[in-house]
Amino acid sequence: MSAPAIDTAAQPILSARGLVKSFGGFKAVDGVDLDVAPGSIHALIGPNGAGKSTLFGLLTRFHTLSAGKITLDGHDISHTKPAEVVRLGMVRSFQISAIFPHLTALENVRVALQRRHGFDRQFWKPVASLRALDAEAMSLLEAVGLQDLRDHVAVNLSYGRKRALEIATTLALDPKVMLLDEPMAGMAAADVAVVAELILKVRKGRTVLMVEHNLGVVEDLCDRVTVLARGRVLAEGGFDEVRADPVVKEAYIGASDDD
Repeated sequence: MSAPAIDTAAQPILSARGLVKSFGGFKAVDGVDLDVAPGSIHALIGPNGAGKSTLFGLLTRFHTLSAGKITLDGHDISHTKPAEVVRLGMVRSFQISAIFPHLTALENVRVALQRRHGFDRQFWKPVASLRALDAEAMSLLEAVGLQDLRDHVAVNLSYGRKRALEIATTLALDPKVMLLDEPMAGMAAADVAVVAELILKVRKGRTVLMVEHNLGVVEDLCDRVTVLARGRVLAEGGFDEVRADPVVKEAYIGASDDD
């Protein structure tokens, strides 16, 4: 599947300036600047402890900023509550699958749709009224290849299909920006290929920011890569550019084949 052209000169849909997060005297994120182009797949990579997940928490407002500014599609969200960030169009998935294990695939997507359509605040509505969301839920299941598993309880799905279901529930919130936290973690090679293809498929009309340790996936999927180390940006650019950076080689990727 060919990737759409990315307008790198366009105003970033997600931008961060001087982000700092301190835990006591330790700075987990230390002066990070980040620009994510609209329509791009942008990767955050770095060794364990580099601050990637903490940065995700800052961007989605699950962590309080110690310093800095975040804008989403022109809105200053530096002090915005997480639920409002979702309403503004940025949704995060987590390393650990966040689906309801004892609901079916269809019911999981329908729960996510309930929030977007306001049904989560309309407790007086009969359960039967939720059936109106079934067609949209099925469309989302089809988008991630799970239409034939609509009535399967989530706990019984394979790991790769659980991740696909989580992407479907994320899509149900109609995000402009999807933040994927290690979407390939713990997957067999076959599932990695399926989910990678799925990310390429669902990125149409959206922006994806992802933390990922699988550098093969990063090389295949991502338009731009930001490397973090010890809470700071070490390098940024295309994958080949970052891979060739001697500072990155030393700190993260390792010595080249010629060394």
